[in-house]
Amino acid sequence: MDATPADARPLTRAEESVLAALLGQTFPGVEALRTQTDGLLATPGCTCGCGTVDLHVTRRPGVRRALVVSSDPAAVGFRTEGEPGTVVLFVQDGLLDRLEILSVDDPLSMPEPADLEP
Repeated sequence: MDATPADARPLTRAEESVLAALLGQTFPGVEALRTQTDGLLATPGCTCGCGTVDLHVTRRPGVRRALVVSSDPAAVGFRTEGEPGTVVLFVQDGLLDRLEILSVDDPLSMPEPADLEP
């Protein structure tokens, strides 16, 4: 819970939906990560043009650090405009850290909820 960057902003609807899908999965530490979503802020996380965002957990009562077994405990696939991609959730020091967009070819934006694969 470091200092929040000046360009931090609330998550978009798409970012919130993707994060909800990731935190809807079952993995060690997910309950603590769910306590970090209220007031969560984002900043651009990449310069390639993709939709990757860095996450910034705000200091407030009830926020718990998660004990996770991996720095990337959850991922969800998606398809947008025919192109496959993956969003990976990264955790650092027990805090939500990044939603990273992985793609094979061109950089992809954050997927819309309808584009997520079950």
